Amino acid sequence: MSVSTPDDARFRDFAFAAADLLVTSDAGGRIVDAQGDATLFHHPSADRLIGRNAIDLVSEAEGSRLREDLWSLAPGRRISWDDARSIEGGRRVVVQRSATSPNSFNFAVLRMPASIRVRGDSADEVMAERFRDAVMNGRLKAACQPVVETRSGAISHYEVLARFNGEDSPVGLIAAAEKSGQIAHLDYVMVSAAAARLEVNPDPEYRLAVNISGESLQRLDVIRELCAAISGRTFTRSRLIVEVTESAHIHDIEMAARAVEMLRECGVGVSLDDFGAGSASFGYLRALNVDGLKFDGSFLQAAETNRRGLALMRSVARMCAELGISSVGERIETESDRQMLIEAGVTYAQGFFYGRPVIDEQFFARGSIALRSAA
Repeated sequence: MSVSTPDDARFRDFAFAAADLLVTSDAGGRIVDAQGDATLFHHPSADRLIGRNAIDLVSEAEGSRLREDLWSLAPGRRISWDDARSIEGGRRVVVQRSATSPNSFNFAVLRMPASIRVRGDSADEVMAERFRDAVMNGRLKAACQPVVETRSGAISHYEVLARFNGEDSPVGLIAAAEKSGQIAHLDYVMVSAAAARLEVNPDPEYRLAVNISGESLQRLDVIRELCAAISGRTFTRSRLIVEVTESAHIHDIEMAARAVEMLRECGVGVSLDDFGAGSASFGYLRALNVDGLKFDGSFLQAAETNRRGLALMRSVARMCAELGISSVGERIETESDRQMLIEAGVTYAQGFFYGRPVIDEQFFARGSIALRSAA
């Protein structure tokens, strides 16, 4: 029996309460295929959604932004957010642009598992929203800090650090981005801009290091996008180093190992950041074929007052030398810190002793398009 289509007002009410839906739309948002739970639409299947606009499945505030963001998605890329103000318990909305058919978009509207449900006014949700706003609306800045040879003080390269206008520290926004599944946005933006910067400056002595999250390292779709961004620029690949942070735990070590190989095959160096900050550091070093590691600053501070810590750092630095892996010590603030690194055999150093991070206002000058296309 045929069921009449609800009017637009009723449709929006129903859509805002729907979950467990998977729809495909064309470039204009028109739904061409729909599957899932459509009981709220008084029909045993979701095909009554066909012909409607997929953007109407989300709230008006998100829908308005989504209309602007759809075409900024690179093929294969996705955006997601938690909608805690709709059905009881909330729902997660994921939008992905097809990698093979760029004029096709997939929308998934899913009930949030109880383990990740949050209040609409929770700190994590607020921080995740602030992160998304910063990346998509130009509040992202890049600060460059020198990394030097420990003995000579000669500059080896610069680490590019993400900073956000209006935020005292980037740590909160980055942590929220990792929890909400948005950190790949930042990784893509930073890597793309660094590659563009290296193309503009052909000086072989000018080298950059950028961070990517351990979360991104477990997604080969993200790594393929990063490799494509790198390959799309003309520069000597060894001038770029990708540092994998430990802020997000790497659960799929086999996937991460494949990702490291993909990046190295692309020609860039790969390094472990924050080494010693987490209990899994040595496991990562054993499983991932990296080119270098950076001792976490807290690790070094412990070594300064703990003979066992200093001995451990010395042993790891010696192992790195034997394996041909570079080692970096960070948070070096005094001559005493520098001497400790020399004694331990750590090759490179970074910290206020050599220079504070300085905002590079031109870093995204050729990356504005990449900034809008990150997802």
